[in-house]
Amino acid sequence: MKKIFYILLIVFFSSPLFAGVNEPGSGYVNGYTEILKGYERELKSGAKKKKHTLIYVSTSGENNSWAWEASQFKEINTKAHEKIYKRCIKRHKKVTGVDCFLFAIDDEVVWNFDAVVVKKTIYNTDLSELPIIGRALAIVLEEDKKPGRFFEDQPDVNDEYQMHVVYTLYKDSKDKEGDINGKLEELIKLADDWIYKTTKKANQKSNTMNGEGQRIKWDRREDGKLDISFVRLAITKKEMKNCGDRYGSCANIYGRTIVNSGFNNPKKIYFNFGDFAYGRSPYSGGFPIFSVFAKNEGRSLKTSEWPYFVLHEALHTMGGIYTCAPKYREGHNTRKTSDLMSRSGDGTNFTLDPKNDDYWGHNIKTCPDMQDSVYFTPTSDTPFDPFEVTCLTKDKWKLTKHNYEKYMDEKGKCFYSRGDITMPWEKKLGIIKENW
Repeated sequence: MKKIFYILLIVFFSSPLFAGVNEPGSGYVNGYTEILKGYERELKSGAKKKKHTLIYVSTSGENNSWAWEASQFKEINTKAHEKIYKRCIKRHKKVTGVDCFLFAIDDEVVWNFDAVVVKKTIYNTDLSELPIIGRALAIVLEEDKKPGRFFEDQPDVNDEYQMHVVYTLYKDSKDKEGDINGKLEELIKLADDWIYKTTKKANQKSNTMNGEGQRIKWDRREDGKLDISFVRLAITKKEMKNCGDRYGSCANIYGRTIVNSGFNNPKKIYFNFGDFAYGRSPYSGGFPIFSVFAKNEGRSLKTSEWPYFVLHEALHTMGGIYTCAPKYREGHNTRKTSDLMSRSGDGTNFTLDPKNDDYWGHNIKTCPDMQDSVYFTPTSDTPFDPFEVTCLTKDKWKLTKHNYEKYMDEKGKCFYSRGDITMPWEKKLGIIKENW
């Protein structure tokens, strides 16, 4: 009842003198993860003092800036709102360039996340006036509309966990039609056959999965062909090359564009194949997206190393290897060895967890075994869902039954909770919100 009363106060005591006083914010929140951490600290502090907590936020998508202000009060009233609002404006408006708005009252988040546009594809529109980090929207040129090409995920033939392929181009990239001429599908088959042989060898050595090899559960259409979606980015090759933040939010323009284009099913991992040159090697931004490029670090991708990059980055996207792995090192497990998850190598002649003592076919009960991932088929009798393990607290797990207690405090690796993504995982995106 108290929460309802406080929210009613927002309505009846709104003042035109202060535009954001008592007015809940809406839409995208930059720096959400950091704001959430601060909010939780303030709640605990207020509870100890037996006071109420107010949080205001100022956030701008245009310049990727954000700030927040919090205070505790004996009573939530108009005076309390005006006090924290004025302080927020004084301290932060010059930085963000926008007003401050109410984020939360005690443990009730009143910010309207539902106002965020989840899916937005722009047709023949010039977005060049926006900063690069603000152009995470897919565009469709007239010449992109070709027979057999799909701009959306096609209807699923089952409700399984799957890996969906996205074929991306820069705004000015030549369309090599890799998504419709069969070339990308051939590469996927090459990778899948290699993954089967590699996992079979590892499973026979570890005496797990009845010695069977495993394949990735690829997303396929009703006709049995690989379901590949086409996404053209709203930035040019030159703009990306000149971006001073190519290892941060600009590098993640691929992931953000894909998610903003409606590819946000929590039961899918999205494999982004960029058919263009990129200055970095293939990489994973965390669940649910990883990227491989036709050319990386100044050289063309070799067919022989293609399968390695697919499995290596796919395991990263599934959370691997986890920090609880005995040989964990900088997101990998060794610096430079023949292990497939080593920190560096030439992309060939790798072995999947050679001693089965770290991340594949091991007997460590409190650490995820990658062969148990629901994205492999056949799936083990003791599966785990990477989305649950990397993004949610244990009390919200539905499929994962393991007690991965060593990993419970290692949160923050979920792509959906990154500060430069559209929405926090608490509210979810599209189908995530519906299924939760």
